[in-house]
Amino acid sequence: MGAMNYSGAFAKTVLALCAALLLLPAAASAYPLKGGSLAGGKTNFVLDGSLRRAMDAAGIKLLPIAPGKAKGAAIQLPITEGMMEPRYGSGYVYQGGGFKIQAGGRSVSVRRLILNTAKQKLTGVIAGRAMTVAKTDEVKGFRTDFGLAVKVGALRLSEKAATLISGRLGVNDIFRAHRSLGRATVAGVLGVVPITGGSIKFSLAPEFVQKLESLSVSVSVNGTGTTSGSPPYSFDFPEVQGELNRRFTHGAIGTTNDGLKFLQPASPAPKEVNWASLGILFENGFGGEGGDVVVGRWTGVSAVGPIGQIEFGSSPVFDPRKGEFTAPPTSATLSPYAAGPLNEAFAGGKEIFKAGEPLGAFSFVVGLR
Repeated sequence: MGAMNYSGAFAKTVLALCAALLLLPAAASAYPLKGGSLAGGKTNFVLDGSLRRAMDAAGIKLLPIAPGKAKGAAIQLPITEGMMEPRYGSGYVYQGGGFKIQAGGRSVSVRRLILNTAKQKLTGVIAGRAMTVAKTDEVKGFRTDFGLAVKVGALRLSEKAATLISGRLGVNDIFRAHRSLGRATVAGVLGVVPITGGSIKFSLAPEFVQKLESLSVSVSVNGTGTTSGSPPYSFDFPEVQGELNRRFTHGAIGTTNDGLKFLQPASPAPKEVNWASLGILFENGFGGEGGDVVVGRWTGVSAVGPIGQIEFGSSPVFDPRKGEFTAPPTSATLSPYAAGPLNEAFAGGKEIFKAGEPLGAFSFVVGLR
């Protein structure tokens, strides 16, 4: 595989992500309480039963406005933008489309809806006028594997909305202030989801091992990882954290500080290079579609940028019962950012290590719950 063409901006991105992994707490088993940016989803609005019966008796219909659609007894609106804290469901969602209330030859449209669970209200534009449509005091949030579910109960009509709707439709005693309009259920998809545990396994390629041995360079684990083989060239890092999305096009996973130590006996002093906070960056596009990279924080030598290029693609398999991804061993090649520093440290500047040569194979098992 050819070498990737990395920019200075990308190098800064890698460093920032490595730093972010370092800042993660030692036990990040709980989802952080900060808000999560939504990458999509939908909200179902269901009319209150007594209101629906009153509307049916009066011949009043509730119709969706595209891209909203009718789903059984509900009006389903897509989420166009949002930010919500998954544990308690506090935040907001912008809804696409809206709904229309129709009574005979009259109708009134409710558009540009924003469900703000942090402020416990539904706002929108009714007949061209922005206002609070309804208020609630019932909000409950739940984590799902790749997003969240938020249940909002008893959305009670505001006085202003009730007056405007009744006046436009020419009806009385149906759309009353403080009457329950209905309830809503948000099913949001998070841009990235947190990793709540797992492990990364890494084995060095035989060709890479031969070069290390020719330069008398030994390899060992820094931190909580374990080794196997003789000499140890397979490694297991059990304390993995990070975040990712469902399609592995955004996010990163890695160790908090664990990694590999390369040591070469030399005079007047031994030479040592470390790859700390070893991990994988899933940001397709840097090296082409599927161009994930192996990242780490270098010490012992002047270096910046990814260690290797790797392409997991769609190979990780999700087990919904366990709430975890399993990725098979996948080959990685040495990046241009890694070859030069290794040659400088251990080969006296000679071109022993080359960009694009086999580095090893990575696999991982990570949990989302």
